[in-house]
Amino acid sequence: MTNKHNFTVKILHFKKNKVYINEIEVAEGTKAIDIIESFDRDIFLQIKKNNLSLGVFGKPVSDNYIIKDNDRVELYEPALLDAREFRISKIKKSS
Repeated sequence: MTNKHNFTVKILHFKKNKVYINEIEVAEGTKAIDIIESFDRDIFLQIKKNNLSLGVFGKPVSDNYIIKDNDRVELYEPALLDAREFRISKIKKSS
């Protein structure tokens, strides 16, 4: 029998145009989606509806990603514009 140890991870998310960073303690072997479900039920439901996606340190991960010590779990909302469209609209506004 192996002893699972607990460690701290950060959860970074946006709510009403403000960035929130929370730290929670999790057990070794915990999946990213399990952390979100226990952290915030509303966010979990949004992920399940495919409105949000998960990442760790800026790289997308699956819901089944196993969290590691000192990971920073990030919640991503879909972009309203792709980067190219944003640049074009910015240029048009400045002309």
